[in-house]
Amino acid sequence: MTVALETYRKKRDFAATPEPKGRAARKTGNSFVIQKHDATRLHYDLRLEMDGVLKSWAVTKGPSLIPGEKRLAVHVEDHPLEYGDFEGTIPKGEYGGGTVIVWDRGTWTPIGDAHKGYAKGHLDFDLRGEKLGGHWHLVRMHGKPLEKRENWLLIKGDDEFARPKGSDDILEERPESVKTGRDVSEVAGEAPGWSSKTGRINTATKVRARPGAATPDPAKASQKAFPEASKFKGAKKASMPDFVAPNAGDAHLGGACRGPMVA
Repeated sequence: MTVALETYRKKRDFAATPEPKGRAARKTGNSFVIQKHDATRLHYDLRLEMDGVLKSWAVTKGPSLIPGEKRLAVHVEDHPLEYGDFEGTIPKGEYGGGTVIVWDRGTWTPIGDAHKGYAKGHLDFDLRGEKLGGHWHLVRMHGKPLEKRENWLLIKGDDEFARPKGSDDILEERPESVKTGRDVSEVAGEAPGWSSKTGRINTATKVRARPGAATPDPAKASQKAFPEASKFKGAKKASMPDFVAPNAGDAHLGGACRGPMVA
């Protein structure tokens, strides 16, 4: 088991959740993703690719474009790279149960040495996403005694991508997924889209006929559906009329009540 993803896997039952089990991958990528996650509370998961995994923070109120405004970002377990593409539902009762959409994605560039900054608790970086851009800071707060979670702050730098106080909130202005264009509510009723055994589930899979099975004959099926009229008591054989007028009550069916066209 990859050490970086050990905590991630321990918290999940992959027989029940559609989330990817994942594995550590390339060591040199620089992707980032922000997933809007409607779980017990709505929040935004910021994930930065580093050392083959996604370093992750749960930003409780989401990112702000106002420079200097501090947003609490709780450091959580590393996630596999393939999780960055995950959009769908996680069963209720499972860890993180709820709905996930890909709110933003792109690349990030550390300013200075990323590993030293991460270890020190002060990451400076630039984002180049579909919604967010420019200079950002992640700063680790001093923990309180016996406090289990590791709290950081996500802060927007003052640059051309920043917005002044009182301007439109990017979270309300752009609530949709950059992957599918859907909002959280449109994904919430979706069936799980990932199996821990087989990977992605194709919900459009058709049922295949057994090898050697006979192909149904439509004519015979029709004969079974409409029994012989002479078997009914009192029924007499007669020739079909040249024309049958439609009932007035069938007028709403339009063309659906017409017989087949004859060339």
